[in-house]
Amino acid sequence: MLRKLFLTLAIAASAFAISGTAWADITMLVPSGSEGDGLRAAAADYGKLKGKKVEIVQAPYANVFEKAANAGQTKSGAFDIVLMDDPWIPFFAENGHLEDLSSYFAKLGVPGPDNDFLAKSLAVCRNPYNTGPFVCIPYVGNAQMFFYDSAKFAQAGLKGQPATWDDVYKAAKAITDAGGGRYYGYVFRGGQGNNVVADFMPILWSYGANLFNADRTKVTLDTKEAKDAMTMFMTLKAISPKGVESFAPEDVGRAMTSGIAASSINWPNWVATFEDPSQSQVVGKISYAPMPAGTHAGSSEIGHWTMGIMSASKNKQEAFDFMMWATSPEQMKISAKRGNPPVRFSVFTDPELTSQPQFRHYPILMQAINFSTPRPRHPKWPEIENALGIELSKAVAGTITPDQALKNAQESVSKITNMY
Repeated sequence: MLRKLFLTLAIAASAFAISGTAWADITMLVPSGSEGDGLRAAAADYGKLKGKKVEIVQAPYANVFEKAANAGQTKSGAFDIVLMDDPWIPFFAENGHLEDLSSYFAKLGVPGPDNDFLAKSLAVCRNPYNTGPFVCIPYVGNAQMFFYDSAKFAQAGLKGQPATWDDVYKAAKAITDAGGGRYYGYVFRGGQGNNVVADFMPILWSYGANLFNADRTKVTLDTKEAKDAMTMFMTLKAISPKGVESFAPEDVGRAMTSGIAASSINWPNWVATFEDPSQSQVVGKISYAPMPAGTHAGSSEIGHWTMGIMSASKNKQEAFDFMMWATSPEQMKISAKRGNPPVRFSVFTDPELTSQPQFRHYPILMQAINFSTPRPRHPKWPEIENALGIELSKAVAGTITPDQALKNAQESVSKITNMY
């Protein structure tokens, strides 16, 4: 009987050990890739400094949302902190899965994060956007920039950075024509879901279009402006490598680092790869620019990774303390050196960093964040993005016309949001 009891306890202990959460002071869910790697390194530092056990669960982008949503719905308390993409915040906040951080800041005698954080970085961490209470703290300062090989663009007749999408197309077409199938002027992510939507939205905005009208009561993909944006998107597709309809970030990255493609919309975490001689054939050749204009000023998509405390967490104060430590100026600088773009003005302008070649994009990135646009703040954004992405990808693949893609997306997003 005693042997049976010991066996039962051993099995239980083993299960706890496998889960990785039983003995942790803090358990965090983070995405695979550089964003999650940076926080994982910070967690290891914190554990050594404070004598705490910080457990990290890493998963691919879509699985982070699924795991966090499941934990929130079941109130499992499996995760204390989730590093989440900022458009997910309305879903988690409005379903009661995220802790309101107001009382924690009140204990510190402050209304929220300090004003060294960029204003746009803080805006995405409040729900409703820019007006509600803080439910997250910004950690990774993602906003898209335009990446281009300035020497190839100059050879194609464009001196200086491209100001408009027409500039991009003219130079990129000349490069593609000269490449004869060996290299191309432009490349983008055409795969379904987040991939193609992320590369389409900045072009949509640059032609004065948007997914919804101003008061979010109607889907607006049936407008002339949206059709103009779609026309430019498909025009760029025509000068891109074959197969872009299935391209993900890694495919775009490989095309750029190998010199097969000369320009793209891209995220700042790719800068370290482009400037790494062990991974890139274009070290020192890529220039960074703000998002080109269409008929309206260009605007980058903001895509910050933010830390939020799950409302079912059993370690909320410990989680908050960690978040404050990890987002301090000192730790943000360390994180920047590890490859994560910052969210603090003091780090963006730190002379020790800005004097180094690998941080030469910081002025452009800070400008991109300051003039960025958030994806529509809607609790059903993951469903909306998937529906839109399916139709856009079909258009890129040539299985439906661009006009049909916009019509289909108009109908499917309207059904998801009950906007008719």
